[in-house]
Amino acid sequence: MKMRNLVREKIAENGYALGAFVASGSAVNCEILGLGGLDFVMIDCEHAETDAESIVQMCRASELYGMAPLVRVYDPDDAPMMSRMLDVGVHGVMAPLVGTPAQAQHAVQYLKYPPLGKRGANGGRGPRWGAYDDYVKNANDNTLCIVQCESLEGLNNIEKIAATPGLDAIFIGTGDLSLEMGIQFKADSSANHQVEAPEMVAAIDRILAACKKNGVIPGIVTASADDAARRIRQGFQLVTCMNDLGFFHSRTKQHFQEVRKLVKE
Repeated sequence: MKMRNLVREKIAENGYALGAFVASGSAVNCEILGLGGLDFVMIDCEHAETDAESIVQMCRASELYGMAPLVRVYDPDDAPMMSRMLDVGVHGVMAPLVGTPAQAQHAVQYLKYPPLGKRGANGGRGPRWGAYDDYVKNANDNTLCIVQCESLEGLNNIEKIAATPGLDAIFIGTGDLSLEMGIQFKADSSANHQVEAPEMVAAIDRILAACKKNGVIPGIVTASADDAARRIRQGFQLVTCMNDLGFFHSRTKQHFQEVRKLVKE
């Protein structure tokens, strides 16, 4: 049985991979997103209550439609958590709040087998109970190690972080990074003023350039179709365009308001 890297396959085919954050812990939502044609889901364990048992079902639902299940953990220094995610079958792990080259190197060590890292061998769902051909050899090429740049410390170290051997992708967390820069969120703003601030524009450009220089996949979070398309045209290759719970909240509210408006007409 051949191990695949669905994200890199999509990037090779289209130039980018389009995905969504899934904060609901729902395998059904993953299946719906996969049926809709998304390339990957980022299962959230940092800001959601998702547990390992749910992740297994979310992986199965995603893989049913050729969609890569990735997961964001909650601690960039928690080695057992990262390794366990791969053991239960996710295709890649994203570590948040990575601010130093040492943290990036630790993530690689937790997620890659020797000689790149020191991940422990196992016979669970990750290697499909031994069904994958030469899993230990192929896992380093086909499981993604992703770190988030979402702090001033990470931005200031971005060139060194991007040069980390074995690192596959850097994903920009625009919300936390803009907060550290002192750019306050405006709930009533019609434009995404946070990412349009000059200092954020420069930061995003700097991170993108560091990724390109080192052959690392550049990723970014977006909140609309227009923004996602713009980032892809800019050169980002790992792009999220929604959060399942946020999308459900905004669209249901819009739908209900439209019904009440029509009733009054």
